[in-house]
Amino acid sequence: MSEVSANRAKIFALEDALGGMEQAELETKHYFAHGTYTREVFLPKGTVLTGKIHRNSCINIIPMGKILVVTDEGEYTIEAPHTFVSGANVKKAGAVLEDTIWLKVHPWDGESGLEQIERELIVPVENILCHG
Repeated sequence: MSEVSANRAKIFALEDALGGMEQAELETKHYFAHGTYTREVFLPKGTVLTGKIHRNSCINIIPMGKILVVTDEGEYTIEAPHTFVSGANVKKAGAVLEDTIWLKVHPWDGESGLEQIERELIVPVENILCHG
């Protein structure tokens, strides 16, 4: 099994374990500007979470905080301020080490409805071959 497959399997196992626990409602803000959609999430210290898989690359901005992130490619700690590009079809998990703000900037020319955004930007779990 490749490192990518092994890490992705571990992230899905974590996601399955977290699914059986009480879920916190994270403070999320949504911004729309010419050709972009930006999602801002406040992650309290101590939060453990997994992310959705995006169809396209996007810009990530961490203006505040510190978080341990595991992806298909490996594990790393992000400390603010930090900006990076996340590739398409990447699965992430995180453990928040300090209160963190995470912004994701996506190209977007559609309507501002969140259901449409989720449908077009996110890979449905049933389409992910490595799951399970």
